[in-house]
Amino acid sequence: MLDYHTKEQIVNVINRQIKDIKDHLCYGVETVDQLMYGRGRLSALETLLQDIKNLQKEDNDGTIEKT
Repeated sequence: MLDYHTKEQIVNVINRQIKDIKDHLCYGVETVDQLMYGRGRLSALETLLQDIKNLQKEDNDGTIEKT
């Protein structure tokens, strides 16, 4: 699995992207297509964050060992 600092950097980048997308959804959307695209991106990034957390938890629990 990734070391702690690498994981945190990835999570920070994803969180910044989520914030930017939320700001765009609140203040910059002009069409329904832009809204749907932004919502899709937001959903994908939030799913990615959850997957990272789940993988880290599995790695810490020792239930799945990767070599």
